Amino acid sequence: MTAKFPVYPREQVRLTTRIGNWLLGTNAALVFGFIYLPVLILIVFSFNNTRSVAVFTGFSTEWYLALSHNDELLDAARNSLLVGFITTIVATAIGTLTALAMDRYRFKLHTSFDANLYLPIVIPEIVMGISLLLFFNQALFPFLQNAFGIHASTGLHTITISHIAFDIPFVYVIVRARLADFDRTLEEAAADLGADEWQTFKRVTLPLLMPGIIGGALLAFTLSLDDYLITVFTKGVQEQTMPLYIYSLVRRGVTPEINALSTALLLGSIGLVGLSLTAQSGGPVYTKGMSVGAGAGLGLFGLLSLPDLFTGGAFTFGGLITRLIMLTALFWAWRSYAGFREEFLETNRSGKIIAWITVIFAAGAAYFSTLLLLS
Repeated sequence: MTAKFPVYPREQVRLTTRIGNWLLGTNAALVFGFIYLPVLILIVFSFNNTRSVAVFTGFSTEWYLALSHNDELLDAARNSLLVGFITTIVATAIGTLTALAMDRYRFKLHTSFDANLYLPIVIPEIVMGISLLLFFNQALFPFLQNAFGIHASTGLHTITISHIAFDIPFVYVIVRARLADFDRTLEEAAADLGADEWQTFKRVTLPLLMPGIIGGALLAFTLSLDDYLITVFTKGVQEQTMPLYIYSLVRRGVTPEINALSTALLLGSIGLVGLSLTAQSGGPVYTKGMSVGAGAGLGLFGLLSLPDLFTGGAFTFGGLITRLIMLTALFWAWRSYAGFREEFLETNRSGKIIAWITVIFAAGAAYFSTLLLLS
């Protein structure tokens, strides 16, 4: 109460505050400009109506239309999506179970094992790519040849195994962070009410961990979709993914078509990262919104593509089963909508806007990914 603080003139405080705010704003503008201005230029020139990448002469979407008729690109995109989906499923399952085991149990070398899980995140990708290449060619393939007579070579399967290896730690870190704030008393309450271990996991643990699990899965898919260095070391002779295809085009010169392809990949990656961050920091309304959107997108594709299956001799029994499975996604979306609406009504206005954006983006991603894979 008796302490005396120095009194500064009002004009001096205003001047120093103004200078500080100006410096902070200038620094932020320079940093964001340095990072995002080249990206913005790339996006702008993807709509150029000529092949020039130096002078913008007019607006056109012809390069995006050209991408939709590029068979090599579509094959590379299918490979990327196939590897990404398999990688996401396996890495998410292993990473989630590993996080639960590391959080709930203590055993010998627990600390060392935990530290080793971070190695794929810390070490350079080129080192990991070379080590995986040596593992496949010097250890795994000779073992399969000598033990089982199987002649194996690199291809999409080795790319998938490699992506799973470096995606597991990212899922593990995100789920482990979710477990750090987990309230164990809720599980104890469920046990007191008569729930067994499986019921407790299904009705309490899994729903509370779901934002972290979905966030980790989306991040794993994004990393797999964008990876170049590890993929180039573990790919086969003919297999290509989208990053490899983009690099092969750049070696022949930058064109608006490359800009359009890079823009599409960029927007997809940013959207997936945004969904991942939303799932991690949001709540049930966003995770349930993703379920509704994904189910609606899959079901809509199955519904719209079902008539085409019976025309032009395109009918196959496998295709029919695939479409019927997709139609069940509409039922899943309808069941998930009730929970989504309940959480949605309790969200503020900005949260409702983000929730609907999440639903629309998830539906679009599911629809176009399925269209690309099955076309």
